[in-house]
Amino acid sequence: MIKKFSSKYIGNIKTAVSFLTLSLLAVVFLSSYGELKFGSKNDLLETAEKSKLGFFISSNLESLIEDYSDKIFENQTNISFGGLSDEYPFLFENKTEDILGQYFNKSGKVPNLVLIIVEGLGDAYSNPKGYIGDFTPFLSNLKDSSLVWENNLSSSGRTFAVLPTVLGSLPFGNSGFLELPSYPNHFNLINVLAKNNFNTVFVYGGNADFDFMKKYLQESGIDEIIDQSSFDSNYRKLPKVNGESWGFEDQAVMDKLIGIGGSDSKPYFNIALTLSSHNPFLINDEAKFADIFDKRVKTIKLNKSQRELILNNQKQLISIMNVDLAIEEFFQKYRKRSDFNETIFIITGDHSMPEIPLESKIDRYHVPLIVYSPLLKTKKKFDNIVSHFDITPTILAYYKENYNLKVPAKVNWLGKGLNIGAKKNPIGIPIMQSKSQLIDFVSGDIHINDESAFQIGAKLDEEPLNNQGEARNIFEKFDLFKSINRQFNSKPVLMPDSVYQNYFNN
Repeated sequence: MIKKFSSKYIGNIKTAVSFLTLSLLAVVFLSSYGELKFGSKNDLLETAEKSKLGFFISSNLESLIEDYSDKIFENQTNISFGGLSDEYPFLFENKTEDILGQYFNKSGKVPNLVLIIVEGLGDAYSNPKGYIGDFTPFLSNLKDSSLVWENNLSSSGRTFAVLPTVLGSLPFGNSGFLELPSYPNHFNLINVLAKNNFNTVFVYGGNADFDFMKKYLQESGIDEIIDQSSFDSNYRKLPKVNGESWGFEDQAVMDKLIGIGGSDSKPYFNIALTLSSHNPFLINDEAKFADIFDKRVKTIKLNKSQRELILNNQKQLISIMNVDLAIEEFFQKYRKRSDFNETIFIITGDHSMPEIPLESKIDRYHVPLIVYSPLLKTKKKFDNIVSHFDITPTILAYYKENYNLKVPAKVNWLGKGLNIGAKKNPIGIPIMQSKSQLIDFVSGDIHINDESAFQIGAKLDEEPLNNQGEARNIFEKFDLFKSINRQFNSKPVLMPDSVYQNYFNN
């Protein structure tokens, strides 16, 4: 570390001495209190098994070192990712192409949009090719009539980042975008569709104030938020833990989503975030779903290691089968609505369950991405690496090209579209494992996890990368993103006020 940076500090001795002192302290503390290596059982335990004191010291020292580094290189960080200016490095010309239109029949009216974000829905157990097995029979069947991105990544290892990423393709700041004291002007799927006369609703079975979701949705101009305060006694809450329940079951959330009325004069954008497949994975009718689970285990082909893995994670997988059935029942009822044939459905997971052992580090973020609609002409599977950052740019490009929706010419989106994904995006795909850990990054077919680099295979499998030169380039790219992201946290501005106001006032 000292060798790497020492040549940069010539002419700034005071800062260099401070940096070197911090570096030496970091080495001492990391040696004494650093990560304890175990033959770990799963990613959650691996994180928990670190020395808390060591993690606190090392993470704070790292933050101080990064702050010094940013000051040292403040005149050199004007290298951008193709942004329009150094002052607004996350502002870009909107050049996203419409790749969806070719797969859809034209509707007589602007299609409605329904987004379902499933808690903890990882690819490993929702795909017949997953290393655990397929425990979402309905979603797997739905994929056979859908557009499916098989190598899709979430932007975080927890739920805190899913709304700003899926809806706004936004940077994180230090602890996730929703943790910012105030939200800068930006374009997202809610406010752009609202500008185009869409009605917008968010449905969640828990408390929408959790992780500042309600604050973000309200500032985005959402028309209605339905959370646990909106459910009456006809709906069931999840079983209690220590006298408290997370909120209402997924069946209740799906029922509320069905009940949101449409309008002949206005299209709608409805969003649901499920809850039942969250730790501690307690669901209603557990015996019923345990029986469904047992039958599933008997009907799918499993090797010995899969069977052992499945039985050791039975509670988690039963909760996934519960939400799969809730979504199946949702579609059975929605098909009876008069507007079903004019609606596009998007289904994805917020992240994979960290409580289930990972085959590789990237599995924490490998989640399904399904686009289904009666308007589809054909089904298709895509194998390029994409992420949640690519959803909003792609959806709005489709509406703009096919239904003349007014979309911003300049945007704050980190994603460039589902046809671009990780391979051609100059930014790459940054991923926060937790609110305090921005340690994952994907660019092209290389995955950075902390201090390690991996080569990603065709099925999103990975192995250690041996090409050190190639790895160094990606580490530098990740360092650049982290530096600009920290600057954004210090000065949370994404665009000039004029860009934002001109769009909404014209």
